[in-house]
Amino acid sequence: MNIMITGASGLLGRACTNAFADQQLTACAWSRAGGKDLKLDLTDEAAVKKTIESIRPELILHTAAERKPDQCENQQEQTQALNVDATRVLAEAAAGTEAKLVYISTDYVFDGTNPPYTVDAACNPLNFYGQTKRAGEEAVLQASEQHVVLRVPILYGDVETLEESPVTTLLNELLDPTPHAVDDWAVRYPTYVGDVAQTLRNWAEKLLNNPQSCGIYHLSGAEALTKYDMACIIGDVLHIDHSHLSPDPEPPAGAPRPKNSELDISRLRQETVVVQTSFSTNIQRILTQLLFQS
Repeated sequence: MNIMITGASGLLGRACTNAFADQQLTACAWSRAGGKDLKLDLTDEAAVKKTIESIRPELILHTAAERKPDQCENQQEQTQALNVDATRVLAEAAAGTEAKLVYISTDYVFDGTNPPYTVDAACNPLNFYGQTKRAGEEAVLQASEQHVVLRVPILYGDVETLEESPVTTLLNELLDPTPHAVDDWAVRYPTYVGDVAQTLRNWAEKLLNNPQSCGIYHLSGAEALTKYDMACIIGDVLHIDHSHLSPDPEPPAGAPRPKNSELDISRLRQETVVVQTSFSTNIQRILTQLLFQS
């Protein structure tokens, strides 16, 4: 397979790059591009079109995005440019060369009032991040009926810094001894990026060879956890006291979030082997490794 990955230096992009390392692979990145990455500014329309016409990938995994809801609210022009405008250009260029594009979207396209959400459930994003990701979905599906939207919830994985994932930043809550409350209102389904990448790898051949493998799909971790739940699990597996933390039953400050945007992943299960591994096992390894390295 001839694969192109955008956002290859990011949390999910790195995992996908590893999963497809045995294929003909072009890993594209921009601000954190490394030695093996193709440095590509996705907001440069001419450069994107030229790259796709030159590489002519069969499959494009579009993992690049502005993802932090509060940051998206404050940087709307930048968020619109990457999440919507660049996505539209990429999807249209892919369609022009008959490449299939998989657009990584979010559970934040839903308002969290009526879970679980099927792939055809009505969208009602509560914040600008979710609004732009929904607009990106629409651009992708308008560009080609063969393109794919894959919605995922909160992601975590082998981070380079704690700030790469809102899950790993919970370590800071544990290390701050001051008694304080942690969000126990929003129900999350933390999803390991390695599981997403391996599921995509399992699915790739069918994506390319089955015309019915198109449209919207959902993928999610199996465990329903609030941030408070996750912080307590992290404390337990790392043997860090969490008695100074208390559950906060109120909606968090900042950009509005859905209370429970659980995704129904049954459509994806019908097409491939979906990988869902344990949060506690993964997070223990990830944070132990990070602490040891630092």
